[in-house]
Amino acid sequence: MQRMFPPTACLAILVSPLVSCSPTVKVIRIEQTPGDGIFRLVRTKLDVRVADFEAALYEDELGYPRIDFKRFDRDGSKEVLKTFDAVILENKYLKLTLLPGKGKPYSLIYKVTGHEEFFIPAVAQPLGSPNALGWWFALGGVEYTLPDSEHGDTWAAKWEWEVVEDSPARKTVRMKVKELRNGLEETIGISVYPDKAYYQADLEIVNPTVAPVEFQHWINPMWAPGGEGEITLRTEFVVPTRRVHVTERKFNDWMLVYHPKRSRLQSYDASPLRFLLGWKGTGDLLAVELEHGFYSAFSHDRNEGVVRVFPPDRCPGLNIWAWGVDPEPGTRRRFSGSEGCRGYVEMWGGVTHGFDEYHRLGPGESIQWTEWMYPYAGTGGLHYADKDLAVTFTRFPGGEHRLAFCPSGDLKGVEFRVVPVGTDETRLRVVVDAAHPGQRPVESSTRADGNMELLVLKDGKEVVRLPARVPPEFPVLKPSGK
Repeated sequence: MQRMFPPTACLAILVSPLVSCSPTVKVIRIEQTPGDGIFRLVRTKLDVRVADFEAALYEDELGYPRIDFKRFDRDGSKEVLKTFDAVILENKYLKLTLLPGKGKPYSLIYKVTGHEEFFIPAVAQPLGSPNALGWWFALGGVEYTLPDSEHGDTWAAKWEWEVVEDSPARKTVRMKVKELRNGLEETIGISVYPDKAYYQADLEIVNPTVAPVEFQHWINPMWAPGGEGEITLRTEFVVPTRRVHVTERKFNDWMLVYHPKRSRLQSYDASPLRFLLGWKGTGDLLAVELEHGFYSAFSHDRNEGVVRVFPPDRCPGLNIWAWGVDPEPGTRRRFSGSEGCRGYVEMWGGVTHGFDEYHRLGPGESIQWTEWMYPYAGTGGLHYADKDLAVTFTRFPGGEHRLAFCPSGDLKGVEFRVVPVGTDETRLRVVVDAAHPGQRPVESSTRADGNMELLVLKDGKEVVRLPARVPPEFPVLKPSGK
């Protein structure tokens, strides 16, 4: 796909060191004109290349599909095309493809760069799994899972769906599923707007039964930002947490070398586990506590990332699962259908902190929330995100500071102020009258001394205060086997 915009999608402002004792406030106003674009919803069919495992399928007593792996040749199976109902939601910034009968956002193309942000396997494969069904279909994209960890059951269920709005203001597809073990029902409305680069998901889980139900719900986005069809080596796992927990699973024990006492509770700020280059093998990693309602995977190789934004009081859980920096050929083949694929990262978000906790719904009770997912580019990383923008604020050697942000759509009413840490003495004020994804960067400089922090304001109200960070230091990739 051709790019609609220049390759740098952020707005960047440089802040040079102070050489005067009486600084003046420099004000920059940003006013840009949005580009034109389409806004449409298209019902269609999509052919997906999959391993042929139909002959190994059977239905269990609840009505879920199971697979008899004695009747499936993992290494010698044929490849076939399987046709799915699909809905394409497209505007000037993104092209989102849903497989609504699977309850799945399948493809997310950022038209600012022309890149696919989700992982889509060359050949979708059935895999053995410790979940209640004993298997999982590695189809890629994003999945929403009930009623417990390890992918749950609902990825395997039949989802009902309908187009509930196809107007000039919004396109919405509603998907609904019933999980058959406990009777919980989940409804997800996926919406795209004409001037936003995000898709919005409105989720509701209802207990229509006469008994209380304890459950987990996880969203599992399979990300490969940057357009290479696989995760890039200098990908950062951006999580606003100070501590992480190496879960008690044998395949995670290699992570213990990063702590002098081999503790499972570790700091995350300077950890090699922030980067794919620090992942020596397959593993998963749990955030102890999220300080903000977002997390992201960012490819420093391609200066591009994808972020999920959500209410942390409803979705306090985050677990990272990755193949490792140099996966074995068998792992590559099983998950992607190609021994040359480096893979992707799963950044799970849950309504519970971890896989050992459960949320409880009494009879007739429900839980609802709204979340957003969008790509961003040109920021050099990520320090903070909400549904309107992704922003980073970096201090370089010599005292230079850099502010960069990427709107998640047509943006106005936002203001940035650069101040010395712990003060409100504004040294740089950036007023966003109108900004849009894909515009050329705005560069300027002003004088600043010492460590700065960034204030983000919306409609005059302070949203967040961000201390400047230094550029990331990437772990060194050692040759395989050494």
